[in-house]
Amino acid sequence: MPELLQKAYRDQLITWIDRPCHLRLLYKISTDGCSAQKFHQLCDGQGPTVTVLYNTNNTIFGGYLSQKWNSDGGHINDTNAFLFRLQYNGSSNPLKFPVSEAASAGYGNSNYGPTFGSGYDLQTFSAAIKKSEKYFPLNGDFRKIGKSYNLNGQKSSTITNDNLQVTDLEVYRVIDGADQQTHLGEPWRKHMDWSEQKMEDIKENLLAYKPVSETNATAANILLLGQIGAGKSSFFNSVNSIFRGKITSKACSGSFEHSVTTMYRQYKIKDHSSGKFLNFRLCDSRGFEDNFVLDAQDISFILDGNMPDRYQFNPMVPFTSDTPGFIKNSDLGNKIHCVAFVIDGSTVDVIPEKILKQIKSLQIRMNQRGLAQIVLLTKLDKICPYVSDDVTNTFTSSAVCNVVEKVADIMGLPRGHVLPVKNYENEATQIIGVNILLMEALERCLDFADDFMDEQLEKISSEEK
Repeated sequence: MPELLQKAYRDQLITWIDRPCHLRLLYKISTDGCSAQKFHQLCDGQGPTVTVLYNTNNTIFGGYLSQKWNSDGGHINDTNAFLFRLQYNGSSNPLKFPVSEAASAGYGNSNYGPTFGSGYDLQTFSAAIKKSEKYFPLNGDFRKIGKSYNLNGQKSSTITNDNLQVTDLEVYRVIDGADQQTHLGEPWRKHMDWSEQKMEDIKENLLAYKPVSETNATAANILLLGQIGAGKSSFFNSVNSIFRGKITSKACSGSFEHSVTTMYRQYKIKDHSSGKFLNFRLCDSRGFEDNFVLDAQDISFILDGNMPDRYQFNPMVPFTSDTPGFIKNSDLGNKIHCVAFVIDGSTVDVIPEKILKQIKSLQIRMNQRGLAQIVLLTKLDKICPYVSDDVTNTFTSSAVCNVVEKVADIMGLPRGHVLPVKNYENEATQIIGVNILLMEALERCLDFADDFMDEQLEKISSEEK
């Protein structure tokens, strides 16, 4: 996800924060959606943050909190907080406005976006805001700016132009340590080549892939599971784009309050040059939600190959063996052969406990079936600025390495089962490094799928003896 904050302004903020640190993008309304719920989902509990607004007067301003955001409905005490202006009417003009009433430096409310001061000095927005043609008309308030912060002779018009029509709003996490500490000289995972030839070689391997012949399966089935907004559907769209030769968006994707996937889908991938379908399917289901529990029996039916393609989920009517379309005589070709959990690497620290419990419950069912599991670790550009600049830095980024280790511990999987990927989100053209990461992850899934099918054949053979 591209960051708008220029290096000079980033350096200025770090100077004001007054300690060795770097900034990692957590939330961006043009990409993640402008809603209080999404802001708190991505930013609560993340520690110190910088909020930056870009208004239609080409003015850049915002605020810093050294304390974490929350949704408790109370003020946040912070003696180190400050508001700032970085640019005014297109001209660089940085000014810092220190907090004068530390007890009300910030305000955490589940229905508010980033809010600073008492009454409030700067309230960005409440509820959810839809973008007009060219900007977000934020419904916040800055009429009491200066109540809890020392403006040093400035006023709202000279800081904000009295304008909350913004082209974007970003929230950055402040991470202690110099920027160089997020980048390693030696790769933490061996990766030999990022060349175009490497990309073409992997692509040819995937085009030539066929499931274990003895199974009579026409395709390997890979089930994608993950929290809403993590990038399940975007992963399919990205893979589909590689073989279509252009950026596509066949599966509905995006950042919404509820899962945009409402039916079970078995997506096929078609190679545009040959016109042939590849011999694997990416199976998509509902996303995990904090206030919605996936039916474990539904997942079991999916794993066992009983649920038909395009089945529409209905929380009021569970899927049973009597449901029209139920596949009664499911064989190995219908079953799921590998499960890929899609996890947003930038929100690992704030995954709700309810969702973690759902994942662990489902993993038990998968383990009982001998199903291999991997993790597709998305949003690499939010984890590390070096990777945001160049995806080929993925395996030399200590920030990405740390998240891989953390996810492996959470999921109870080997580190080698956690695969960093970058989905296509707002790119207009394809990138070799992005394609390589995506296709290498697919190769790994298919290796595990073959292992599962081999094991099932051995089991069938032993039972027949």
